[in-house]
Amino acid sequence: MKISHYTFFLDFDEGKYLYNTLSNSMIELDDVSYAKLRAAKESGSELSNDDFDAELLSELEKRDFITANDKDEFLKYKAVIHTQREENASMHLTLAPTMDCCFHCHYCFEKYKSKKHIDEKTMDSILKYIGSIDSLRHIRLTWFGGEPLMAVDEIERFYDKFSSMWKDKSFISNIITTGYHIDDNAIRVMRKAKISSMQITLDGMKDTHNKVKHLPGGEDVFEKVLQNIELLNDGMPEMHITIRVNLTLDNCDEYVPLFRLLSERFKGRKNIYPAPAFVLDRGASGSNCGKQHLFNHRTRSEFVLKLWNDYRIFSPFLMYPRPFFEECAIRNKMAIAFDAEGYAYKCWEVIGNKEYAIGRLDDDGKLTEINRTVLYRQLYGEDPIDDAKCSRCDYLPVCNGGCPIQRIENEFAGGHNDCCTYYKGYLPEFMKAYLERKRMVDEYEKSNKNN
Repeated sequence: MKISHYTFFLDFDEGKYLYNTLSNSMIELDDVSYAKLRAAKESGSELSNDDFDAELLSELEKRDFITANDKDEFLKYKAVIHTQREENASMHLTLAPTMDCCFHCHYCFEKYKSKKHIDEKTMDSILKYIGSIDSLRHIRLTWFGGEPLMAVDEIERFYDKFSSMWKDKSFISNIITTGYHIDDNAIRVMRKAKISSMQITLDGMKDTHNKVKHLPGGEDVFEKVLQNIELLNDGMPEMHITIRVNLTLDNCDEYVPLFRLLSERFKGRKNIYPAPAFVLDRGASGSNCGKQHLFNHRTRSEFVLKLWNDYRIFSPFLMYPRPFFEECAIRNKMAIAFDAEGYAYKCWEVIGNKEYAIGRLDDDGKLTEINRTVLYRQLYGEDPIDDAKCSRCDYLPVCNGGCPIQRIENEFAGGHNDCCTYYKGYLPEFMKAYLERKRMVDEYEKSNKNN
């Protein structure tokens, strides 16, 4: 046996750890065992039963820290990924009831806005499509746009039709919105449609946000959105609201004061979570911003770590790595998105741009006008499993090659996207931050329990 190449050595003042990207396991070791294992890793030597406790070696093998052959470890990863791609009991369904939006954000990839709203005929076609899949048992529905809350009546009508056919089968729903159109009626419909989580976009502090999302009448959009969040939290306190703050290098200095403003504004309220989001230097179909204003792999990772190290501001990037093998659903044949006209897409990032439609539903709910070039590219194009560099990468099980649509841009559209995980090159720093926060939370909970 030898140390798996998916195993990382983490040497912190407060302890020494092993972390393995394949098993997503982390264990703390005593100094002696850690030193011996690290020496074996650096020399590439086999582990001797005479040098290590048998129980320790058994635990290391069980959690993939050690292996007989790294190629077998990759094949284990490959087998799980292929099984996941072939899974047909679950569907990630994205619906854009309209591509219309009252804002025109400079970074927005939704250049194909249409004021059309989904009609009854298209709703019925989508429902027939869903109903034709006998293996389907679970649906995760994302309401998208455009601005989906500009079509709240259509959301309600679709859900009425959907709920009567889906009945007791598993279902969860979320929505991505600017937050501007939240009102009492929208809250009523979202509660009825069982929308349990929402992502709302802000673009910085008030002045910056209002420059990005502005209306002809000069309304204070920023304040209205914050008031709408309060209205929603009052009406649906169980709704999980993520306030996604879109950051470029021009407005990133506003994140800390904005985080503090939001924390104070929503103090005492539950289920409201600010989080940074990064407008990255993209390829051919990316943002309209100049690349000198955008984040890249290095600046994104360093910004997230700086938030924690300098300000103790937590973000989802500092959570323990997600369960491994969470590949983007685009590679699964069951994942699909529909616009208001019944055109089908594999990725919501291109929804509305009919050049990237994989087909269109007919009245019977069958896909017609199938664009096999686009379909095959998005299912199979630039597959990290077939990529010589990715297939040998230590980070692959927690990265999965990154965003498929960005990889496809690189291969077919002259893109230059860096698709690597933000952990790459920074894993010790991220894991140290995770452990620091975990200790703080544990101490806080212990203190509260004692009191």
